[in-house]
Amino acid sequence: MKKIKNSGLAILFLLILFSACKKEKINYTQIKTVNFENLTIGPALFWNGSDRSGNFQSADMTFQNNFNSSYGSWDGFAYSQKNDIIASDYTNQYSVFDSSNGNNKFAVYYPPFGADEFAKFINDSVYLVKSLKVCNSTYTALTIKKGDPSFAKKFGGLTGNDPDWFKMTIIGYNAAGDSVKSLDFFLADYRFADNSKDYIVDKWTVVDLTALGKVNKLTFRFSSSDNGDYGMNTPAYVCLDDLQYETFISNLK
Repeated sequence: MKKIKNSGLAILFLLILFSACKKEKINYTQIKTVNFENLTIGPALFWNGSDRSGNFQSADMTFQNNFNSSYGSWDGFAYSQKNDIIASDYTNQYSVFDSSNGNNKFAVYYPPFGADEFAKFINDSVYLVKSLKVCNSTYTALTIKKGDPSFAKKFGGLTGNDPDWFKMTIIGYNAAGDSVKSLDFFLADYRFADNSKDYIVDKWTVVDLTALGKVNKLTFRFSSSDNGDYGMNTPAYVCLDDLQYETFISNLK
């Protein structure tokens, strides 16, 4: 009887040990944010690729940048913390049209002519993008508001009744490089019958990106009611910040 009793205790001990050692795999999500605060900015308060370092990275995303030293020009993505809402010419292309921005860092997108540049997740990963903050650049906003006698009209025209608009299309791509979905966001809209409803986006505004689903990279295209012989007259800039995306994490419990 004593031997049987000890065997039972041994089996019970093994069951308890097995139960304690058994690990359960649990998946959960985490929201991460690309906010550009990891990037270094010099006394000019912006970076446009003039140091020829090329693309830059924040969190799990890389941002394409091209700098042309022959012309001192750039396209793709730059980053900045400028918020001058007064200067209205091309030299103020790095400022966000939100005076409350403070020292917050953000990206500025300016597309190459007839092409796209991309914000891309590293290692060909795909993530569910959740949201993005956007705002006009000061150069674009004041051109829309005041016009430019050299090339661009004042939105609304002389009477304020012209149904003008400036739109950004956000396009998501999969890891194979195929576009999957897109959505539109109006950075300025003067199409209202009531002119008091006309607006230019002048504050950081959250855009819901969940309709794009899981993507590997994003790009941004612009269109406007103001066009000429060489394309769109409205300056093609947008400021971007706080891109949120969902990651899946596996943990053994």
